[in-house]
Amino acid sequence: MAFKIAEKIKRLLFPPVCPLCEEILPYGKTRICASCRPKATYLTEPLCLRCGKEIADEEKEYCTDCEKKPKSFVRGFPAMSYREPIRRSILKFKYQNKSSYADCFATEIIRAHGRDIKDVAPEVLIPVPVHKRKLEKRGYNQAEVLANSLGAYLDIPVDAGIIRRVVNTTPQKSLNDEERQKNLEKAFISDKKQVQYKKVMLVDDIYTTGATIEACTKILKNAGVKEVYYTSICIGGK
Repeated sequence: MAFKIAEKIKRLLFPPVCPLCEEILPYGKTRICASCRPKATYLTEPLCLRCGKEIADEEKEYCTDCEKKPKSFVRGFPAMSYREPIRRSILKFKYQNKSSYADCFATEIIRAHGRDIKDVAPEVLIPVPVHKRKLEKRGYNQAEVLANSLGAYLDIPVDAGIIRRVVNTTPQKSLNDEERQKNLEKAFISDKKQVQYKKVMLVDDIYTTGATIEACTKILKNAGVKEVYYTSICIGGK
């Protein structure tokens, strides 16, 4: 309850803005504004039944990546495609102190997958962690800020303490698929040998190859979690 009240106070003091044009949104509105909405890169079916990525062949159930590299998580629920102008907005959210975008991005996830997330009924939302050096540099973990907004709207608790990032990895965007996987080996740990949750949902800003979500999923399953899902603002292309 205290968390939800704090979130409401924050929204009054720092009203949400459209993450594309940065105009302050009318009171009670937390979505990409009507003027910018036609520019937003929303996902369209058919979608991969594992990661949620757009696929070209409506006869297929899974994208090529999920067919070649089976995933440990049950299913993913990304809201938009990682293309302009969303791409530029995500970079600001992540690197340019635009944490105020979180409410709007959370609302877009709910618009796309609110019913799916309620059907899954995760016990907790778990933000993908960043290394402490990046946290000190940025001042916040964008995935945790997003998870807090999403949790406040959906009345789902957030637990940011289960997974820690102990290796300050090279930015994934500069690596190929094989390098990304190796880059994340032993990057995450859990201080808890056994966690209390059985069904959780990871939260991140971008899903590209899925290496980060997969690494976190394995840590959680090794700690006793039975079902892991994820949601994100964006996902990479076909």
